[in-house]
Amino acid sequence: MIRSENIRTLLIGLGMVAIQVILFRNLRIFDSEADLVLIFILWMCTKRTKTESLLFAALFGLLQDAMSDLWGLHMFSKTFLVFILHTYLNRISENRFIFWQIFLIVLAAAIIHNLIFFGVSLFSEAYASTHIGWNLIFISSLLTAILGSFLHLVRSDA
Repeated sequence: MIRSENIRTLLIGLGMVAIQVILFRNLRIFDSEADLVLIFILWMCTKRTKTESLLFAALFGLLQDAMSDLWGLHMFSKTFLVFILHTYLNRISENRFIFWQIFLIVLAAAIIHNLIFFGVSLFSEAYASTHIGWNLIFISSLLTAILGSFLHLVRSDA
């Protein structure tokens, strides 16, 4: 049965994908971009069950793939990341963290996500240069961690 909280999550996720594709794709630093969809999926892992998180991660990853013509790379890497980290994120969500702790958690999750993404992209030869891989793994992860930490600072505890 469709619940209103699932519809709300779906609409917010669609907005995050749209912001990622329209805005963050054009805000590149050293040819890397922050991944807003990843931050939303990490937040969702702290609030939802593993099955719901996996389904939403697959859906939002597929939408992000469709908009960036990387069919399956985001979907696989985000779904696999949720499969790996959901239990840990759900367990630590009861704690109150300060800025640098959130930064390190999001940085570690982003590095794992980008390693999975780059590893899968090697099979499809989407990125032929190792320079792009280093930018993706480190600079993109750093930008994602900075954005996630900032969003943690301005969030509401509602």
